[in-house]
Amino acid sequence: MRINLILSAAILSIVATRATAQDLRIEVFEAATGKPIIGANVSLFDSAGTIPLLGGFSDLNGRIDLRAPIRGPYRVRADKVGYDSWLSVQLAIGDRTVHVRAGMIPQRNPSTVVARNESACQQMVGPGTAIGDMWTEIKKALTASALTESQGLVPLDVDLYERALDTNGAIVSERTEQRNRLARRPVLGISWNQIDTTRRNDASGTDVFRAPDPASIVADQFVKSHCFAAIRGYGSETGLSGLEFKPSRVGGLPELTGVLWLDPKTNSLRVLNFDYVNLPIPLRVARTSGRLEFDQLPSGQWIVPRWYIRMPRLARIASTDARLGPRDSLIGYQEVGGIARPAGSPRPAASARVATTAADSPAEPRGQTLISGFVYDSSSTRALANVQVLTRSGRYKTVTNSAGRFELAVDGALNDTIVFDHPRLRLLRVARMQPISVPSGGRGRVLLFLPSYETLRASLCGRNATGTEAQGLMAGYVRDAAGRPIARAHVWAVWPVQWIEQNGRLVASNRQMTVETDSNSDGSYLMCGFTRSAQITAKVGAAGHNTVEERLALPGSMVLEHDFQILR
Repeated sequence: MRINLILSAAILSIVATRATAQDLRIEVFEAATGKPIIGANVSLFDSAGTIPLLGGFSDLNGRIDLRAPIRGPYRVRADKVGYDSWLSVQLAIGDRTVHVRAGMIPQRNPSTVVARNESACQQMVGPGTAIGDMWTEIKKALTASALTESQGLVPLDVDLYERALDTNGAIVSERTEQRNRLARRPVLGISWNQIDTTRRNDASGTDVFRAPDPASIVADQFVKSHCFAAIRGYGSETGLSGLEFKPSRVGGLPELTGVLWLDPKTNSLRVLNFDYVNLPIPLRVARTSGRLEFDQLPSGQWIVPRWYIRMPRLARIASTDARLGPRDSLIGYQEVGGIARPAGSPRPAASARVATTAADSPAEPRGQTLISGFVYDSSSTRALANVQVLTRSGRYKTVTNSAGRFELAVDGALNDTIVFDHPRLRLLRVARMQPISVPSGGRGRVLLFLPSYETLRASLCGRNATGTEAQGLMAGYVRDAAGRPIARAHVWAVWPVQWIEQNGRLVASNRQMTVETDSNSDGSYLMCGFTRSAQITAKVGAAGHNTVEERLALPGSMVLEHDFQILR
């Protein structure tokens, strides 16, 4: 299918053999201390140092043996996140084994956390710029991950799942499968048959959409066809530096956009959040998005411990107007993904859909009415902990545990209202009260689901100017230096519109947009009207305080949660 151009890339061949003729014995160490470097990605290149031929990872002694394919001139390169890349002089490899010592220097200047500015997306440039420096470190991790996967260097135990979600992101049905000691992570996808039953016998039913693999991102074709921007992380990515990418040209074929998130303290790649645009028209009723997480093992290899792709589920709905034909309607989402770990290692608690430890599970009181339930945040796809759960009178109260669960013991019968209280619930204006009636000694159950970002945007903000999707949303709290809420602070934001979506296609534009509001008594604020990929200049001011200005980036979810702190 057409999207394969995005998702396919040649993976480097790895060969690690016993040293004989035409071989190299390489030792990788810290130049200043002589300490062996474990897990450096060591590659053999052509004499120009541009075309990789084979490679592998240094062992516990910092050593690796590589065999050259034929006699001739070569170069050796050593890469590891947190170290400057090391490249040898030209080596003449013949009948005798060549010994190479690669002294690597720890990187002195980690990538700086940068605020997103209003400049246009740029083509990839070399080191010495925020974009180039971040890409250098990200590419090391992606390449190491691609090598690990392509050669099955780390056997994996994998928990796979396939879920049907409703329009709020809550799980409707789920199928799971466990596979042990796999040579590489399975790459699963979603076909038309799964997301639109009306096209079951259509030729388009053969199309399968997958999450991108690490090798596809580092491919020259991908880098050349996308532009990049360095941004600062917010929300769940607070404290991270992001390398945002999007198509360099507006076209009609499926394209990949997203952000690669880097930890600036260690220069380690953490997450890839991605979206697809310009998909077939029926799929444009909602986002097609996903996520890959990355982790480096102590041995130096990189794996993808968690990943998923989520696409809209469709149904053909007959129109109430006899003059109009049937239309595609969003009925939920289909999601496939998995959790991987080195074979034989214990399954993490996070691999369960709802994990509860003994310490998190309150003991059941005897002879009392018991109210139980849980709180699930569909916008972040995880349970919500530390939610205060209480009766309206306030006599009985408890809090949700780390799995979002709670149990509330009440004396006698209960005919009351259960109230949920949490800063996130107040901020996103979620209905927080549920009536309940339970006889004495009985059991009751109360569930609270925070809607998905898409549902929140649609309910709080309405549709955008073209009517193609819900408007973007920005929300948070305004506090002073001591953390106290500031009421009636004036919050406003401006941004240029460089890319907008009309009728499901990307088109260019040049427009200045503005929204504003005042904070509430608890310091919270909420603003609507943002366009996709907005590059925001946000300001907040209050009487007796200095005005604060920040540059922010609207994430792919089109919901930006950001708190302001203003000083006197």
